[in-house]
Amino acid sequence: MFPASFAPYIIKLIAPKLTEKIANHVAKAFKLPQLVNYMELPNDADQRLDRVEAQVKMLAEDQHPPAIDLDEWADVKDIIKKIKNKKAFKSLGK
Repeated sequence: MFPASFAPYIIKLIAPKLTEKIANHVAKAFKLPQLVNYMELPNDADQRLDRVEAQVKMLAEDQHPPAIDLDEWADVKDIIKKIKNKKAFKSLGK
């Protein structure tokens, strides 16, 4: 196909690109474990998230139950609605 005299020229054209591709692949293969180890280190966002979670946990521990029972409060709200719907009380509000 090509004369033998073109072989050195073809090698000069192909060899740098081929070695570059091989070098990039080898570099990526060796850098992957380093990259994974780096990604597993806690970064600034992780540290801030840990602080926020600790604050939320602390606030949850300080929380106390409501002064009025929620079921009782629901009953009170139902009574208020019934009173508001009565015609006699509607005229007093005007």
